[in-house]
Amino acid sequence: MQLGFIGLKYSGKSTLFELLTQGKFESVHSGMAEYHRGQVMVPDERIDRLSAMFRPKKTTYAYFDCIDVMGIPASLRTDQAAKYMEAVRQTDSLVAVIQVFDGYDAEGKAARIDPVADLKRLEEDIIFADLIVADNRLEKVRHLKVRSAPQFNPKELDILEKCKAVLEENRPLRNVEIHDHEDKLIRGFQFLSKKPLMAVLNCDEAHYAERAGYENAFREAFPGIPVTSVSALGEKEIQELEEEERLLFMQELGIEEPAIHHVIATSYAAFGLISFFTVGEDEVRAWTLRAGAPAPEAAGTIHSDLQKGFIRAEVIAYDDFIREGSMAAAKAKGLVRLEGKEYPVKDGDILNIRFNV
Repeated sequence: MQLGFIGLKYSGKSTLFELLTQGKFESVHSGMAEYHRGQVMVPDERIDRLSAMFRPKKTTYAYFDCIDVMGIPASLRTDQAAKYMEAVRQTDSLVAVIQVFDGYDAEGKAARIDPVADLKRLEEDIIFADLIVADNRLEKVRHLKVRSAPQFNPKELDILEKCKAVLEENRPLRNVEIHDHEDKLIRGFQFLSKKPLMAVLNCDEAHYAERAGYENAFREAFPGIPVTSVSALGEKEIQELEEEERLLFMQELGIEEPAIHHVIATSYAAFGLISFFTVGEDEVRAWTLRAGAPAPEAAGTIHSDLQKGFIRAEVIAYDDFIREGSMAAAKAKGLVRLEGKEYPVKDGDILNIRFNV
């Protein structure tokens, strides 16, 4: 999974990105866009417990890649803002970081706190960026039609015209029904407004206590967009403290768990992701997979050869394994099952892939 972090300038987006990546990232310049690229480790107590049981040589948590695009100044024209968005076109999903703290806005004026208005502005930039892509491709497809070129596909023309009409109404493509056969024709364009989107309200200490009100107002305006709140700067400062002081400050701020935990939990739910595990003396490891994916796809996540030569998957649910305490005890009770190619892997499944290449 790869997430693209977007936001207006001064939203605190980069602070959240640095918090999630623990400051380990690289800077990339591409045309007008500047962005940071890093990895986020997915904390999981289940991996901790499995590792304590197996005592493997190596313990590996799930990771996902993320890109932090330079904040978009409000003074930019929409066509210029579209260039800032190009860096996240190859990502799977988008995370919009919204300012909910006193300070300055993207124009350098005293900030007004309005998460709904900020997301509408970001959506306009996303939609316009997609409209440029749709227009450019439509011009080429229509030219192919006029020339009666063999490459012309009338179905591609139809879906592009459908997309353009939606975008011109200032509506994101994620809210429009697009059939599988249509999706195949436009998948390569990586339309931004078609990608799943979640929002993170970045609060300061004063506004964090009021986060429920901001979240409720946001959900009312955008019922289809998952939202959560963090205090990125506060938590970044907390990370630098000793453990005892860290817990005390978290209690004072009303933070029950670190930002990384509920941002990741919200993103997993929003983007339809699960974790499955592989275990053994050499390594205990977590893997990220889309919910409902069949066993061969999970095998391919581990290694392409496992998917090519997939025969069966030995499967046991995490809770069943923990309750029995060992694989031998679980097998004795018939809790380890052999599943075939159609089996949809579930969150917390422990897999052992049988394959032949």
